[in-house]
Amino acid sequence: MEKKRRRSESPVEDPATGKKIKLKDLRICLERLKQYPLRRKRSRSPEENPAAGEKIKLKDLRICLERLKQYPVRSKRSRSLEENPAGGKEKVREDAKTSQYLDIKNYSLIKELGEGNFGKVVLASYKIKNQLTAIKIIEKQQEEDFKYVRREASVLQIASGCPFLCRAMATFQTKSLILLALEYVSGGTLENIIEDRGRLSDKQVLFYASELVVGIQFLHKNGIIHRDLKPENILVDEQGHVKIGDFGLVCTGMYGANTRCDYYGTPGYTAPQVLLEEPYDAGADWWSFGVILYEMATNRLPFSPKGNLKKQVESIINKEPEYLDSLSTKLRDLIKQLLKKKANQRLGVNGNIRDHPFFSTVDWSNVEERRLKPPIKPSHESATGFIKKYIPFPKEDPSETRMLEGFNYVDQSWLE
Repeated sequence: MEKKRRRSESPVEDPATGKKIKLKDLRICLERLKQYPLRRKRSRSPEENPAAGEKIKLKDLRICLERLKQYPVRSKRSRSLEENPAGGKEKVREDAKTSQYLDIKNYSLIKELGEGNFGKVVLASYKIKNQLTAIKIIEKQQEEDFKYVRREASVLQIASGCPFLCRAMATFQTKSLILLALEYVSGGTLENIIEDRGRLSDKQVLFYASELVVGIQFLHKNGIIHRDLKPENILVDEQGHVKIGDFGLVCTGMYGANTRCDYYGTPGYTAPQVLLEEPYDAGADWWSFGVILYEMATNRLPFSPKGNLKKQVESIINKEPEYLDSLSTKLRDLIKQLLKKKANQRLGVNGNIRDHPFFSTVDWSNVEERRLKPPIKPSHESATGFIKKYIPFPKEDPSETRMLEGFNYVDQSWLE
């Protein structure tokens, strides 16, 4: 007995060719048809039939559309999949539950937190759950900027796999705005801790260094170089654990022998190869990490920012830092191994940094599971207790109508 064909697969006859078209293919045509308004001249433009690879006149396609109305889309079809911009296997259902997270009307802006690459970051409340989030707001301008936004959004999604990286809770857009809703990390930054405490003890440095190593290695394992590691971009949560943030300058696809040859980063934390615009790889991040360790332990940079930028750059390229007597032998050696001028000799690229004697007492499984007790309780503003003074979103620009396809995303933890 012949199996009964599912209604969702019932074909409709194409008036142009007399052939059958599956409804799913016809719906693809319908989406493309939306690009052609009902004008007299445009009505002659042909549209390709995905089923047969042939051209269908728009007037014939509209006849098919009338027939298509006989086959309403069932509720199961509402489970349409939206591609994850990260390129991963996970798909996000943009149904009624997810769409509320992707609607700008469901967010209230409370106060500006700071400026990031390509946009500003504002503390916001997701009104439906009364949940705080930090929204990065990017105004659509040059189309060239879109690739950087997509790249940052993809890394923010990948970051959900590591507890020491700031992740995206949702990414969505309006006609003139791109919005990245990030988890709100309320304990300030590592820069705040260094400013408040001055020099940190070896025990304190060990804690932050261990969590940063896990975060940096996770990025590198996924072919991502941060390129702007500095205390300002290392957030601290309410408990005192670190979260690497601001992925606006990352480069991706950095696997194996792949290198880059362009200048990005912040003076004082940037590796010599980057400053010279020579080929570099993940070693650029390990240099920056070495600078951060030096700053935590001494409350100053290894290459002084005094004088002009040119002198600082010359110092980074040609000179060695001064190592204070207060530095322990193991920490001094670790920093020296990270600040090697030649990238292929730098620890992190040349050898596993976890094997260095400075980390000999570390149980890395405890680090990865966030089981270590933070040595410093953040004193900065917590997620509760502040006065909510709502501010408006930037006004929509009606001239901006470009939309990023496959951009919408909601983290699964928000749907729970």
